[in-house]
Amino acid sequence: MLQRSPDPDTEEAFWDRYMRKLRARGTRSYPYVGCDWHNEEDFLSLLQQHAVPGARALEIGCGGGRITVAAAKLFAHVHAGDVSGEMLRECETAVTAPNVSFHKLDGFTLQEFADGSMDHVYAHDVFVQLSSIQVYPYLREIRRVLAPGGIGLVSCYDFMAQFEKFREISLHFWHARRPGTHRRLHFLTQEMLLAMLSDVGVEMLQVHRGTFLSVVFRKPR
Repeated sequence: MLQRSPDPDTEEAFWDRYMRKLRARGTRSYPYVGCDWHNEEDFLSLLQQHAVPGARALEIGCGGGRITVAAAKLFAHVHAGDVSGEMLRECETAVTAPNVSFHKLDGFTLQEFADGSMDHVYAHDVFVQLSSIQVYPYLREIRRVLAPGGIGLVSCYDFMAQFEKFREISLHFWHARRPGTHRRLHFLTQEMLLAMLSDVGVEMLQVHRGTFLSVVFRKPR
């Protein structure tokens, strides 16, 4: 029986290729893959502000570990998850803290994690890669795995604040006359994100608008 070849246009395939190409280039001037993308300071500040000592945390999209390494100092245990096996391998090599475990995600669900099993779930610079119809199910999953009173923190690109970037990418695809089926950046408005969070049934705690639109929310007790 012939085996089907992996889809080259999945998130997993893209980031696996990205990591292999990065390794092939040799040495880097930054300690963690992703540090060259910058602008994580506001998110890290929110993560620290809402972290609870002794908490169990789940990171969606750990990448090369630039957020993971900071989270390991804030939580009792961090479950670092990613769709890319190559990224997970990089993160596991870079982040050696004993309170971090690594998990392969399927790109759609958090099925490995039981209902109410996490005190904190966060995702930075991840939902920028997903359309709103992909973000909404993830928010439902985050609520499911959060324990009552648990905290969620996610970031995305703000359509209004990043309109210049939106226009640039939109016109790029228009000139190419070929809509990108993969690797498009996606943008949300604050109203869209808050509407989704309200629908999944969480309590809003804080909204921060900067390079990223970041929201902090709590699962009701």
